[in-house]
Formats: sequence, C-alpha cells, structure tokens
Amino acid sequence: MRLVSLIAYDAEGNVVATLDHLVVRDESGMVTGLVDFGAQEDGGGRLREVWEVSSATGSGTWPEWLGPRAADFRVELTDKRITALVHKTSGHRRDRAEIEAVIEATEPNERGERDIRHLVGGPNRPLLLDEEGRTTERPGRQPNRLPVIGRL
Repeated sequence: MRLVSLIAYDAEGNVVATLDHLVVRDESGMVTGLVDFGAQEDGGGRLREVWEVSSATGSGTWPEWLGPRAADFRVELTDKRITALVHKTSGHRRDRAEIEAVIEATEPNERGERDIRHLVGGPNRPLLLDEEGRTTERPGRQPNRLPVIGRL
C-alpha cells in the first residue's frame, strides 16, 4: 500500500478538484485508518463511492500531491486511468510511469522504508511547483528527520 491522492477532472480533462486523504471512523468516532484510494481504483471500484465532485466527469488516483496547483493541469487518460498531467500553459508533462519508476528506485532505509516525501509531497504538504508546473525546492528546506509511519 502506498498513499495516493485523488484528482477529479471535467469533460475537457481539466483538473477541477483534489482530495488528499479520507479517514475512516468507527461507531464512536475514533479514527481507525485511511481509505486506500489506490486499492479502490485497482480493484475496479468506482471512485464515486469515495467522493462526488459536481463539476467532474471523472476522477482517478495520482501518486503526487499538488494542492491547488493541480488546477494548472489537464489529465491524459489511458483506459480511464490517469497516465499523465500536462501543464495547461507550458505543456510540461508529469508522467505517472516516470514518477512511479523514481519511487521504486528510491533505496529503502535500514528498516526497509522508502522516504519518498520529497518526491511526491503528501497529504496537507503538496509539492511546490513553479509557474511551468515543475517541482521546485522549498526555500530553506532542511532534511526531514520526522518519524515515518508505515512502509511507503
């Protein structure tokens, strides 16, 4: 399992909304986990079971978190799966296969965990993008030494 975000798009392929994560709660309101968007999509489940976006004609998973800058992109689909995001003005492509290859090439630490936060961002911490849709470094970014939950 690896966390992914959800992207909703309109009939022209323009990104109209994103969802970083969704928690699952028990009957008493205690958080018991996160919805696995990727498993829902991979298992053939409809993402409308997860969320409804009135201006969207479709939605899919994406391995990065782009925050509000996602609206600067349009989706490319292959068999109803988002395979790339293309920046509306610069044409810069964020290709799923390339992103997933870089994730897989990341060496695990001594506990077997891959820290990929610098590659994909994360819930409530989207990647910082320039005006052309390319990833940029965060100003004054220090190496993150916060503990990692689970295996990425």
